[in-house]
Formats: sequence, C-alpha cells, structure tokens
Amino acid sequence: MPSKIRVAIAGVGNAASALVQGIQYYSDGPSRAGLWHTKVGGYSISDIGIVSAYDVDARKIGSDLSKAIFAKPNVMPKQVNVKPLGVDIEAGMLGNSKQVPAGMKIITRNGSIADSLKKKKTDVLLNLVSSGNDAASKEYAEAAASADCSFVNATPTKLANDAKLVSKYSGAGAIIVGDDLMSQFGGTAFHRGILDIMNSRGIRVKKSYQLDVGGGTETLNTLGEDLRAVKRKVKTEAIALEVPYEIESVAGTTDYVDFMGNSRTSYYWIEGEQFLGSSVRFDIYLRTMDGPNAAGVLVDIIRAIKAARDKGQKGSENTISAFGFKSPPKRQKLSQAYEEFRQKYLR
Repeated sequence: MPSKIRVAIAGVGNAASALVQGIQYYSDGPSRAGLWHTKVGGYSISDIGIVSAYDVDARKIGSDLSKAIFAKPNVMPKQVNVKPLGVDIEAGMLGNSKQVPAGMKIITRNGSIADSLKKKKTDVLLNLVSSGNDAASKEYAEAAASADCSFVNATPTKLANDAKLVSKYSGAGAIIVGDDLMSQFGGTAFHRGILDIMNSRGIRVKKSYQLDVGGGTETLNTLGEDLRAVKRKVKTEAIALEVPYEIESVAGTTDYVDFMGNSRTSYYWIEGEQFLGSSVRFDIYLRTMDGPNAAGVLVDIIRAIKAARDKGQKGSENTISAFGFKSPPKRQKLSQAYEEFRQKYLR
C-alpha cells in the first residue's frame, strides 16, 4: 500500500537512523511507549514512508537505507532489525567541503535533486545535514521549493527565517518550517520547562547555565568556534524567552567525547529567589540520546506539515516551527507553542 506521506531525507546520520527505526518499530508493534502523539493531523506514524535519501559519504551511497543508517560514522544503536526498504542512498550535495572530515571519501551529485524529488512525488524533504553546512542546506531548500515539496530545516541555517525563500515556497504551494530542531526532551526543552515552572510559581530567576557534552558527529561539528557561537546564541535566546525579564543565562555545547556515542549529558545550574529573599538553586544533569530525541519530534512535524498542506496552507507555518524548533520565525513560550499545536493538529 502506498505511503500517505512521502518523505525524503538529506543527510543519513544518527537522526535519520532513529527516524527509520522508529517508523518501523511503532508501525509493526503494539507498543506506543515513547511515541509523543499517536495521531497528528489525523495521520498515524505508519502513514510515513521514506521514498528517497541523499548523502555524500561513499560508505552509504548505493546501499539500501536499511543498511546505510548503521554505516559509519553513525553511532545510533541498532534497536530494530529494519526490513529492506528498496530505497538506495543517492549522492547528495556537498555544499561546504570544510565540513568533510579528513580521510572521508565523498561522492557528490551530478543530476538535479529537484528532479529526483519530483520523480518520487515527495511530500516532505527533511534537511538533516551537518550543522554549519549552510551551503548544502540552502541548496536542498532551493531544490525542494523547485519540486513543490515541503521542507523541514533541522539545522541552525536561517531558512524558515528567510523571507525570500518563504515567498518561493508560498508560490510553489508548499510549506517550510524551522530553524534548528528542538529535541523531544533534550537540553533546551528541559531547561525551558524548568524556568517556566519556576517563574509560574513566583520564583525570581537570577542566573542560569546549561552545558552539553556528547558524542557523535553533530556534537563534534558544533565545536567549531563560529558554529558554537551561533548555537549558543540560539539556545540562550530560546531559554530566556521563558521568563518575562532579563536574566544572566548561557547555554551551549562545551565538549565532544567520542566514547559517549549518540548520547548527551546536559548540566544545569540555576539560581533564583523566592519568599523573603530565600535562595533556590538547581545543580542537576540530564542524560539523553540525540537520535531518538530528534526523531520523536520529526514524526510529529512530518505529519503536521502534511495535514497543513491538505488544508491549503503554504509558505511559513509558525505553529509547527514554534512547536518543533529553537529559532522559529515567531518565537513563543514553550507552553504557548504547544497549546497552539495541540489546538491545530491534535484535536
């Protein structure tokens, strides 16, 4: 039976691995544990089908997606014996060659990505390329717009915030959302939730920091000075939104530890003041896994985009962007963004 939502993936890394495994896991079995929403916009997770995937790593190109998601340098654990999908990895767009690790053999695309998307009748293209590769992200976004295909920008590259690009999607009758994916229960969401409940309970937050340490290529790429500054700015701005006054706050990735694999540890220190000026302090840590944390949100975003387009929406869709991303075109508090998403897509 043909899939109701036809999805393409740009960048077959750890998030893609968790997504592919998760679609099969929740489609085949009765368990719903960990699946945030069973239905989004009337669609089930089993309605999602991957129809194409693009990468530049020679170790993945030509392999069936079911095998490529476990190829190095991916470190997402194998949780599911994924069935052959009949989707061979195609050569993608390189963008910035500085993003390629030393010694990696790459293969780049000669043909058009837009033509490939059209041929596969793709509904949604997921941009999961390495953070910091702005050139590749922009090329994929342009290709999707040319193919009348909706686009999800999981990277910090400013695409959903680009008015000219949004206009192209509006003209194509497609949707673009982003920027910078916010995990289902990752460091940023957790931090924002703590600040929100403190503020709602009358605690005056004074200072806050979040320091992340992790393994995997995404964490490694983030340590470049330019990208680290961008990511820190995005995270800090997203977190500060949860309180209606200025606080001293810093959030960002501090180090890469290869043996941590796809896991991440986020350390928090938060100081506030309550009744009679008494002190409230948090000094805690959160351990999560990056791939599933990303995929848990992506399956909701994919279904919401399809539901929005079914209703004729086009261009920017800020309800989805504010729900699933750290830097949407219009920022909202976490609770407000979720309530709007619930009203629009979960009823």
